[in-house]
Amino acid sequence: MFFVLFSYSLISTSHCVGGKRNLSKEGVDDIEIERQLRILNKKPVKTIITEVGDVIDCVDIYKQPAFDNPLLKDHKIQMNPRSISGETRSKNVSSSSIFHGLQREQCPSGTIPIRRITREDLVNAKFFAKKVEQIHANGFPNNRYHSVYAAEVIREKKYFGGAASMSIHVLTVDPDQFSTSQIWIVNTTRDEMNGIQFGIMKHPSVVGGHLPRLFGLWMVRDGHRIAGCYNIMCRGFIQTHRSVFIDQPFVRSSVYGQISYDVHIMVYRAQDTGHWWLKMGATAEISENVGYWPNEIFTTLRTSASVVRYGGYVGSMYQASTPPMGNGFFPQLQDIYTTAYMRLMKYVNEAEASVDLNPNSVRIMNGTVPQCYKIMFAGQIGGNWKNTIVYGGPGGYCD
Repeated sequence: MFFVLFSYSLISTSHCVGGKRNLSKEGVDDIEIERQLRILNKKPVKTIITEVGDVIDCVDIYKQPAFDNPLLKDHKIQMNPRSISGETRSKNVSSSSIFHGLQREQCPSGTIPIRRITREDLVNAKFFAKKVEQIHANGFPNNRYHSVYAAEVIREKKYFGGAASMSIHVLTVDPDQFSTSQIWIVNTTRDEMNGIQFGIMKHPSVVGGHLPRLFGLWMVRDGHRIAGCYNIMCRGFIQTHRSVFIDQPFVRSSVYGQISYDVHIMVYRAQDTGHWWLKMGATAEISENVGYWPNEIFTTLRTSASVVRYGGYVGSMYQASTPPMGNGFFPQLQDIYTTAYMRLMKYVNEAEASVDLNPNSVRIMNGTVPQCYKIMFAGQIGGNWKNTIVYGGPGGYCD
């Protein structure tokens, strides 16, 4: 149930025209769409067109969409959270120079970069949400969404963040499909569920293009409402970095059998404010704070998380076939250049320290379709790897 509910903004409806799948536009409220576009696309101080064709608006940091959220009307922006022990920091290299933030130009001081949201982006995202609401109301099982993951199984343990270095891969994903390598941070009770998902996403119907991108998704569910979205499709995430931004593409990716590229991604709770920060960099040592999900938008996640999961997640709404996961091949431990992986898997504890998972307590969930996707936990393999998982698969007709 967690994966179905938590993916409400990652689902689409579509139809076939001339053999190609297109997202349905029936029932689009043009007035509402235009109103939301005006809210989300703020008047820029400067506009930058990137090398991959993204339109990036440099927006006043205090006028970004998150501050239109009524829950944040009294929010004071945080710029410099306390450092997490166990994560050393180097100021010599910027992660934006490695993983394609804004390289040739930067946003002016006092502004932050936001990828401009198009009408098509917003229409597709609304259809994703609407379709899941229908699934919930009708009680239909969601059998086109599959995940594999690893997690510590320790009762009543509290978590304050999670991190890993994830390999980057370019996958062929159809418009009504998505594929992610990600970490889940979740706190659930009998009546409520809060969560953050983050990592690397390929979701062409919403973000477009052929490149994988950095993504973050937040959600709050209680007995009366479901709130949240991914990236800045609604008013939640607060961007703080001037050149590294949520939704940015990764231009370097692994080449099967030849070379592997990975990126270190982390979300952690700042204990003094309770905000959940997103960090990214080529390594943990040069990772930089991108922005945060403020404490005010959550309920159960205001204090801690009850579980952290590491793995892959895929889905397809319209077609019976599901997309590839990881690098599109089944995982193996013999040749790291031919498998998708996460290494240096860590969590943040109550002392604000980044620590290794206990390998004796880690369990894997291979899902219900081992003919399509698999995961393996390698345990502590030493060096710059430590706790490592390999995962992935070709997808296909998995029901």
